[in-house]
Amino acid sequence: MFLNAMMLVGISGAMLPLVLHLLSRARHREIEWGAMMFLQSPSGRHFSSWKLRQYLLLLIRMATIALLAVALARPIILGKMAKASPGGRVTAALLLDCSGSMAYDENGRTRFQMAQAAARQVLRGLQPGDRVSLILMGATQSDADLEPTGDLRAIESRIDDAKIIPARANLRDSLSRAADVLDRFDRTNRDIYVICDHQALSWREINDRFRADWQKRLAEPGDGPAGDRATRMFVVPVGSQDADNVAVMDVRVAEMPAIFYRRSDGSAAPIDVEVTVHNFGAAPRVGLPLTVQAGDFHSDERKVNVPAGKSTTVTIPVTFANVGAYVVSARIRSAGYIEDDHLEAVVDVIDPVRVLVLSGDERSAALRSESDFLRFALAPHSAIEASAPAKASDRDPFNVTVMPAEKWADADLERYQVVVLANIERFTPSQARAIERYVYGGGQLFVAPGSLSRYDDYNSMLYRDGAGILPAELDAATPSDGSQSTLLLSWDTGHPIFGFLRGQYESPAASITRYFPAHPRPVDASAIAWYLTGDPFLIEGKSERGRVLLMTTALDADWSTLPLSNFYLPFVQSTVRYLAGGDSVQSNLAPGQAIHMVLADSDSPAAITLLRPDGRSENLSAFRLAQQPELRYTDTDLPGEYQVKIEQPGKSPVTRLFMVRPSREESDLSPLSESQWKTLESSLGFQRIDPTVRPLREMLASGREGRELWEPALWCVFALLVTELLIARLSLHPIGRSRIQLEDESEAELFPGASTRQKEPLEC
Repeated sequence: MFLNAMMLVGISGAMLPLVLHLLSRARHREIEWGAMMFLQSPSGRHFSSWKLRQYLLLLIRMATIALLAVALARPIILGKMAKASPGGRVTAALLLDCSGSMAYDENGRTRFQMAQAAARQVLRGLQPGDRVSLILMGATQSDADLEPTGDLRAIESRIDDAKIIPARANLRDSLSRAADVLDRFDRTNRDIYVICDHQALSWREINDRFRADWQKRLAEPGDGPAGDRATRMFVVPVGSQDADNVAVMDVRVAEMPAIFYRRSDGSAAPIDVEVTVHNFGAAPRVGLPLTVQAGDFHSDERKVNVPAGKSTTVTIPVTFANVGAYVVSARIRSAGYIEDDHLEAVVDVIDPVRVLVLSGDERSAALRSESDFLRFALAPHSAIEASAPAKASDRDPFNVTVMPAEKWADADLERYQVVVLANIERFTPSQARAIERYVYGGGQLFVAPGSLSRYDDYNSMLYRDGAGILPAELDAATPSDGSQSTLLLSWDTGHPIFGFLRGQYESPAASITRYFPAHPRPVDASAIAWYLTGDPFLIEGKSERGRVLLMTTALDADWSTLPLSNFYLPFVQSTVRYLAGGDSVQSNLAPGQAIHMVLADSDSPAAITLLRPDGRSENLSAFRLAQQPELRYTDTDLPGEYQVKIEQPGKSPVTRLFMVRPSREESDLSPLSESQWKTLESSLGFQRIDPTVRPLREMLASGREGRELWEPALWCVFALLVTELLIARLSLHPIGRSRIQLEDESEAELFPGASTRQKEPLEC
């Protein structure tokens, strides 16, 4: 079968060499001249060989012209060798990449628009009676959406209406889904068309096991008209291989939680927001403009430099007008893929943290009480302006209440976000139970024993052989004579408490005279800072709800000079901040991560309404696992802002904001290399098509009835031309190759005494 049969007329041109040969023979005349007597006459054998080569040249020249005409006519083969059933219907699976990388803009046109145009060309290459299943890679589809249909116009309309999905395309899952759909149609030819970009991420899940299974699925025998089910696979990569891209990876408050308080002049104190920008390209990016917005606040434009393949974190002070939930948006300006140039995060700005310090050593002398240094570090304005604490309370990030241990019974622990046990001597059973209820209910506890503390009482009442809330078992304190004095040596720089050090390892200039050696509970506790002796300085333990931190030396200056160092104030503030952030609701989520809230009141609310980013509203209900009702919502695959509105009788509605932030997987635009493409082609058995070289519709339609042979035919033409040149080189007329030979005797007479030499032939 030929796709361009008109070109077969060129076969008649094969007669031209024959006509020229006959005409040359008609004009041939023999002319004898005098010098012919010296030429050796050709033998009959040589002459016959020469004529045979001439006829062979004639046949080669005729075959070359005929084969060239056949190649231009584009022949195809049918049947099993072509892996197609001649004249049969086609059931096609059209896989369209809708992942985030398809939004990459190339000269005013996105890769997704190029893919849509290529998909329309595929449809126009099909014929009436063919069926198509449209698979949108990266999107969620039902079985009804995947059902093949013969309404090609409806498929084209769905292609036009398709949108880019902020998710990645998984070729392994998409190909498996396509094979499952096509397996239901055994009596038709089957085509798989994959239209995607060059991104390597889409093919990441294609492993050796999948390749082997895929080859088996394509090779399964069937009962089609040709004896085998014919399955062809084509991959159409669109767009260029440009991989330069920068993305805003993270937006977060530098120190959680974000606490609203005022400066000395009465203005709101700014809160540091950290923005992380990553460069996925191979070249550094210089002078990227970065801005941050939160409510009515707009930051000045910052210029950001990002090395190739690296991240840069920029700290921008943001001023919030008041307490509440804010959506903070960071944006950069770049070209190409711009979907990841901005990122939003929810920041819950809270009132100053309520801290209760239960002190076992309160004295009247200045700076002699256990809580003095702690109070000055957490609330300096309130500590200084003791005569008017109400006036100064809004200028400190922490609202500190100090209570002697003797008045423990008067304390309502539930009113405070953080409780500090400073140098408590011993605990009564009721006090130990109160502390445990507080922690198990979500409270945050900071324990710092001192000179009055009895370590055995801590072990028996709070540690309880590992079953209590204390994260470590204490040993007796080191000697009071200072013979085991030590220094604070190291800490976990990745822990949020030590974030204020910005990864520095320089130890504070402070000595620790005494401390309690401790052994962290192996199950759920770990040391995060250590002395020079190797004993832990700070130990963290976590329960299901609350956090517990144990510092193994005193908070005042009795046992160390830490309160007199520049390390003490930021360390104490960072520690209490970290604890206060433990009971906060996680407002920034990854796609699919559940929205979870523990409701404040003991009674369930009257109504809970959720507003999704797509505008859809849902009614939710709370459930009980413990004393307080809880709320959980799991359908969070769609990135964007979720609003939870809680209504209770007699109270104003409360709205909580949650932000599901898009994944940044698609920001890595690294393309497949040519060797990777070749490996995939050979292992998966597909043909890669470049629509910029030849019209896609023509290429796909040409092979649906068989396999084109124009390319092998052209190679045969080239081989015939080379053969013709070689034979023509050896096929000179035998008379032209005659040689003049001198008799040995005559040569000897003419050149007496000369040695016998090889006779060189003379050619005319």
